[in-house]
Amino acid sequence: MDGNGAAHWKERQKMGRRYLIKPGRFLLAAAFFLLTTAMYYFNTEYIRVGGIDIMYKMFFAALILAGSFVVFLVDTNLEKAGALAKYTCVLLLPHIIVLFVSMPLWVINMSRMTVIRRGVFEQLYGISIVLASAGLIYIFEKSGLWLNLTAMLAANLITILKVIRQAGFHEYWQELKLVVLTFAKETGELMQAVEIHELTFALGLFLLFLLVSWREEGKKKLFWIFFVLTAFCFLSGMKRIGVFALALCVLSEWFLMLFTGKAGKRRIWLWLFSLAAVMMAFAYICVVRSGVYAYLEEKFQLDTMGRRFLNDMINQYYEISPAYLGQGGGFISRLFSDMPEDFTIRALHNDVLKVYIDIGFWGFWLWMLSFFPLRVYFVTKWQGSKGGIMCAGYCLFILVTAFTDNTIYYTYLTGAAAVLTMGCHF
Repeated sequence: MDGNGAAHWKERQKMGRRYLIKPGRFLLAAAFFLLTTAMYYFNTEYIRVGGIDIMYKMFFAALILAGSFVVFLVDTNLEKAGALAKYTCVLLLPHIIVLFVSMPLWVINMSRMTVIRRGVFEQLYGISIVLASAGLIYIFEKSGLWLNLTAMLAANLITILKVIRQAGFHEYWQELKLVVLTFAKETGELMQAVEIHELTFALGLFLLFLLVSWREEGKKKLFWIFFVLTAFCFLSGMKRIGVFALALCVLSEWFLMLFTGKAGKRRIWLWLFSLAAVMMAFAYICVVRSGVYAYLEEKFQLDTMGRRFLNDMINQYYEISPAYLGQGGGFISRLFSDMPEDFTIRALHNDVLKVYIDIGFWGFWLWMLSFFPLRVYFVTKWQGSKGGIMCAGYCLFILVTAFTDNTIYYTYLTGAAAVLTMGCHF
């Protein structure tokens, strides 16, 4: 680019900063708020393109990314973009590992195209929302974190208000109390109508952030409004494993902050904590394989909600051994999708085991190490021990909920972890 071209480009950037970023910041925030709200509201809707069903949320994530790229061209900040690029690479690594490990497995196992497609799109949804999250943080920095939470709450409250409008607030409140007081053992039609699993778990991650950082963030004028609304929406879609994971993560983060000494010692504790969590995940798979659900049902008469049947059914597809290489991404997800119509269970409800079956013994360890210890290491390096502790809490929340649910590949939960991790850099 010659001197005149460079000068012209700089002049365009100045104009952009003046007319788009500063005077139009409210309009810019409103536009991205609407896009983000739509991404969270249309959680199950899809459009068929060339015979492939693509969720609306992926289109809205792409629009957010495209919009943020336009803002980048107008108001280029290479330092900020470089910092977010580093975070994005670390956050995307588990998705890239699944795709690269799966490629030879799809060939070796002669996987059907439906399995391959499912495996690819499971990762593409996660990749798209991580990139969209990076775009939001580029434009709004830490305010993008709050914009994202506002959009999540708006999407959830629209659904809740629709139900309240039809049934009345009193009926809704009675069912909500029933769910909370019985710890979700008893529920009703209204609670089922507002139960959006992905969004509930994502709000749980934000609730974790609010609970742990209230001393610093509580000074903001709207903090307690955010806290009450987030808690209300989280309890409306209440998941027992989510509440347990939230309590465990809060206690773990408080322990790491209060009892691990100075920053240098905290980093060692964080590293040990991360490795212990990964070892716990592998041990859990071994315990499940050993028949723990059958033992719990027979010894203590516990209702495992069909998990004994699911794990007995799935045992034929894997073994605990370094020789087990995996079936390829998308295998388990497609397996349940192809079940007969009268088979009401459509997921394994154990995403930790799902990762192991899909990408095998070595792929599982690569995935786990990239998801937890490596992520915590880099965030600690870039944000300090406090940021590393927060990141460890997010990873632990996803991992613990994945023991009995499908949270590892939940798009909204992936996005919440990404926006919280990157937003706290600023």
